Amino acid sequence: MSSIILQHVDFNYDGPYNDVFTDLSLVMDTSWRTGLVGRNGQGKSTLLNLLAGHLEPSAGSLELSEQTLYFPMPVDRSLNTLDAILDAIAPFRYWEARMEELLADGSEQALIEYSEIQEQYQARGGYEIVANIEQEFHRLDLPSSMMARPFGSLSGGEQTRAMITALFVQEGYFALIDEPTNHLDIRGRQQMAAYLASKPGFLLVSHDRRFLDEAIDHVVSINLSDVRVNRGNYTSWKTSMEEIELHEERTRTNIERSVKQLKRAALQRREGSLSRERDKHNNDASKGGSALLDKGFIGHRAAKQMKKALNFERRVEGQLEEKQSLLKNKNKSRELKLETREDAPEILLGIHNLCVSFDEKPIIEDLSLSLHKGDRIAVVGPNGSGKSTLFNVIAGDLEAGSGVVARAGHVRYSRAYQHPLWARGEIRDHLSKAGYDETRFRQILGSFGVRGDVFDRPLETYSEGQRKKVDLCRSMMSDAEFFLWDEPMNYIDVLSREQIEKAILEFQPTIIFIEHDVQFVEQVATGILSL
Repeated sequence: MSSIILQHVDFNYDGPYNDVFTDLSLVMDTSWRTGLVGRNGQGKSTLLNLLAGHLEPSAGSLELSEQTLYFPMPVDRSLNTLDAILDAIAPFRYWEARMEELLADGSEQALIEYSEIQEQYQARGGYEIVANIEQEFHRLDLPSSMMARPFGSLSGGEQTRAMITALFVQEGYFALIDEPTNHLDIRGRQQMAAYLASKPGFLLVSHDRRFLDEAIDHVVSINLSDVRVNRGNYTSWKTSMEEIELHEERTRTNIERSVKQLKRAALQRREGSLSRERDKHNNDASKGGSALLDKGFIGHRAAKQMKKALNFERRVEGQLEEKQSLLKNKNKSRELKLETREDAPEILLGIHNLCVSFDEKPIIEDLSLSLHKGDRIAVVGPNGSGKSTLFNVIAGDLEAGSGVVARAGHVRYSRAYQHPLWARGEIRDHLSKAGYDETRFRQILGSFGVRGDVFDRPLETYSEGQRKKVDLCRSMMSDAEFFLWDEPMNYIDVLSREQIEKAILEFQPTIIFIEHDVQFVEQVATGILSL
């Protein structure tokens, strides 16, 4: 058994300053299949990068008994898939080319260097590596022939599944996996979850609840005031956290009542000591010569009373701090509100016998759909089935080959993109150009837990999840009859997903959305369009 140990770790980003971790202590077993959960921007990816050695803590210590491999890794898209995977693991191709050169040289010095490189090559499993990769491909239901294809020709989901194999083809390495599901369709996520569940240990960041339930056996949660380790999958962790929050809600009234009583008692003590002090002065003024004796007695008693009052106040402050600390992990999120147009017509969009082709290859064939007010249509299907193409046709960015897409001139839509529209620059500049109210935008963004100095930082410094939230807020700000959302849950943390689900069910906006998060689809969709 080996462990990852963090002791009193601090970390912050400079330019602009962003304090992420303060006095973080954590112990994990490398045999655990661990899910890392928390709000966007609370440091999940930062923690992975600290463990990978891409970042250095500003204070504290970090101990790893195993080497790490990080996903996603940089990839040369011009390579064939096998070479891309090999380069992600170790410089196998360089070692092989160099050994051929040294053998051709044949000199004594060349043979010495050859022996040294061969030792490294063998230690990293170079003679078995291709067979091991092929075995992992089989476990992920990927054809061996894909290894010879240019990596750039693969779909996003195929690229993800191909590169994840680099983490598990050799022993002695701990996998750090950051958001592996974002380009996977529903079937791909199911395959990936089953694949990871068969592996001995890793640390995984994902916001897909069903995926986490199927893949992990421990949870590390980054909370508002601490980091906790729980045994079990996401659902068992969520149940545990809900029990803690329910207990806090039940005790909140008692705590607040107790706080008021403590403050009232402290105030009464202080008023009592001040009253003794006033008695001393009143006695001094009324008794003349004998006042000195009484004054000393009363002064001593007043001082003693004041000391008791101060001591009592210090005890009260300690109790107040202790009681209020019980509520530190409570996420105080504002309620998310989705404004909908009550005067929208009953039928917002009609599609009849739509056909779309690329290079004479049919992408969408004979598709018909009616979107009524209050409908929430989930568009599902494997990667490449035409989901984004359908959205581009609805938006008018792509012409239909044949068929009709009918949307009344006064009916407006608001689109959220798979890749956020605002990804660079300052939010204020984008809001100003779009004519959006900054206060309302702050309120919506704040309901997602994105607060503080974010308006003073460029979007380039945001986490992927924070940028995705900005794009959703931009869409929600639009005055429109229906929403057109392309994979809106990508990178969005679990708590925010649940907020969005709750708001959708409460305010019942009209939405057509593409999403691979099965649980989100099951919660909010009124209908499913399967391509």
